[in-house]
This record gives sequence, C-alpha cells and structure tokens, in this order.
Amino acid sequence: MPIQRETLEKFLRDFQREWRFILATFAASGAGYLGSAAAPVIVQALIDAGLDYQQAGDLGTIELMSLTVVSTVIAPYVPRLSHRKLAVGGTLLVIAGLIVSASSVGYGAMLIGRLVTGAGSGLAISGANAAIAARKDAERVFAIIWTMGGGITAALSMNLPDYVEGGNYPVGFGILVLLCLIGLPMMFWIPPRPATFASPGSTDLPPTDQVSEREQPESVFGPLVWMALIGIFVYSLAEQALWNFAYNIPYEAGIPPDLVEWILGLTTLMGLAGGGIAAIMGTRLGRILPLVVGSLVSAAGRWIYIASPGSEWLFAGGLLWGLGFYFVSPYQIGLLAAIDRRGRTAVAAGAAMNLGYAIGPTVGGRILQHLDHSALILVVVAATLASMALLLPSALRADRLSRDATEPVER
Repeated sequence: MPIQRETLEKFLRDFQREWRFILATFAASGAGYLGSAAAPVIVQALIDAGLDYQQAGDLGTIELMSLTVVSTVIAPYVPRLSHRKLAVGGTLLVIAGLIVSASSVGYGAMLIGRLVTGAGSGLAISGANAAIAARKDAERVFAIIWTMGGGITAALSMNLPDYVEGGNYPVGFGILVLLCLIGLPMMFWIPPRPATFASPGSTDLPPTDQVSEREQPESVFGPLVWMALIGIFVYSLAEQALWNFAYNIPYEAGIPPDLVEWILGLTTLMGLAGGGIAAIMGTRLGRILPLVVGSLVSAAGRWIYIASPGSEWLFAGGLLWGLGFYFVSPYQIGLLAAIDRRGRTAVAAGAAMNLGYAIGPTVGGRILQHLDHSALILVVVAATLASMALLLPSALRADRLSRDATEPVER
C-alpha cells in the first residue's frame, strides 16, 4: 500500500506542476482527433442528409489518409519546427476544414473539407506528439491525454446525436469548431522550440536550435523503429476492424440494441480506467510488462466480444477490450518517444496509427462480407499478438536507454 500511495501522490504532484503543458498538448491532440471521435454520429447524420454508405465511409477514410500523409511527410523535420506553430497552425486548418464541411451541400465540396481537416489534424497532432516526446515522462503524459480523450469521445457519443438528428450535420461540425476554438488559446502554452533529450532525473528540457549531425532521419528510423511502427499500424488496424462493427456484431447476434449501446458506453468508461492506470503507473515497472499485459488483455477482450454468445460475455469482452486498448496505447507510442526525444518517431507513430484506423474498417467489412465472425476473430487476435511481438524489441531498447541515457539517443 505505501508504494501505491507514493505513486499516486507523485502523479498528483506532477499533474499540479505541469497542468498547463498537459492541457495544451491535449487541446492540440484533441483538435486532430475530434473528427474521428465524432465520426459514428457525423457519418449517420450525413447518411440521413442523403449521402450513401460508401460516400459517408469514404469521407472518413480520406480525412484519415490526409492526416497520415501529412504526419509522414513532416516527421523527419519536426526537430527544426516550432511545436507551438505546428499545433496552432494545424488547428486553424482543422477549423477551416470543418467550416467548409459544415457549409457544403455537395459531396465534392465535403470531400475538400475533409481533406483540409485531415491535413490540419496531421500538423496539430504532430506538434503535440513532438512536444510530449521531448519529455522523459512521455508515457505518463500520453496516458493522461488518452484518458481525457476517452472522456471527450464518450461525451460526444452520448450528446452529439441530439443535435444532428435528422441529418443536421452542419450543427455537428459547428460544435467541433467551437471545441477547437476553446482549446486554441491553451496551445500557446506548448514550448515554442524543439527540445533536447533530458537527463534521467528531469522532466523539463532546455531549448535548442541544433540538430545533431549524428541524428539524421536515416539513422533514427532503423530496423527496430520500423518494426515498432508496423506493430502500431497492425494493432490500430485490428482495433478499427472491430470498432467499426462493434454495434453490428452483437445486434446480428440478437442482443437488444439498447443493451449494446449501454455495453459500448461501459467499454469506453473502462477505457478511462485503463488510461488512468497507465498515467499513474508510468514506467515504474518498465515498458515490457505493461506492453505484454495490455496486449494480452486487448486480445482477450476483442476475442470475447466477437465470439460472445450472450450479453454477459459481451459485457466482459467489452470491459477487457476497453481496459486493454486505453492502457497499452500510451506505452506503444511512448516507447518510440523514448527512442527519439526529438519527436520524429513519435510523429511517425501517429501516422502509423491513423493509417491503421483508415484501413481497418475496409478489412473488417470484407472479412464479415465474404467470410464469418470466426475469421474476424482470427485476424483481430493474430494482429494484436503480432503487434506485441513487433513492439517488444523496441520496448527492450527503450528500457535500456532510459536506464543509461545521459545524451541524445542514436541509432
């Protein structure tokens, strides 16, 4: 008990000291992820307004693909760019894209709006991820942000449908614009300049304009980093392949719709618990154990949810699924941040994650269309375990570097 009390007290002290930085990076990340968080509700509103299923789905995919491309292109250059300018500029682009989307009456104009929104999201998220990656406690900050993001997602899922009922999608996009405007002033708390690697005992890093000649992009993105990026992509693909049909699977199994909605709500709430545990625990136990435990819990929850024969098993699977996903995700991106404190690999991790989110629904839909639920179980669970195996070597290296590092990490 004394250890747990000491860990919680340290977490609360750190949060009190760093709340401006946490709110600033959460606002930047949130501006990038709001579209994805509200996607199920907005998609239904677009369908009610007259778009077909394929058009509505393509709009979500094009936004995520735009986000992925921008994040990928910008990743090697983040040490030379202002994290604050990336966050603020990206959020302004997001707002512009949302306004175009809200005022669109045709599919072509809506497509342009989603492209602009995705590009802005890529910039805003890159600024936040790079700023967080420069800190020794990156995993803890990522976990706090994921937990807060889960709360926003749950709030949008429960309240946004009332405002967009009957295809009133402009109001939905308008609410997202309002949330971006609320967060925009906070982003000026993000440090304006890139930072150097911290000593093992510190959390705040001195600014620098220098980029080490030894840390060029080709040396940073070595084999272990590429394995980890593929692992994050595979994990995210499996997540979205299931999440996109999380309502449909139990509904077709005969479980009442109201019960399914209630279970999915509890899944999100359990996710908040998972993110909170990760935020409090940080890297006290290293990265390998949380990565393994979180991946196994995710795999078990996803399996049980798809295969559930009744509401009790569906409930159990949903809780494990939410707990594992929100617990392990901050460690996945955090271990890449630990390998390169200049933020390049963390930004690339965001790109890999969103690429998986963009492709996952297509993969899940085709499996369910042409095969069956057993095949989806096999793909989702195998992908989850494969991602763990691909990430473990980088987790081992990140733990070793955290113990020994006193200078910038080199590949």
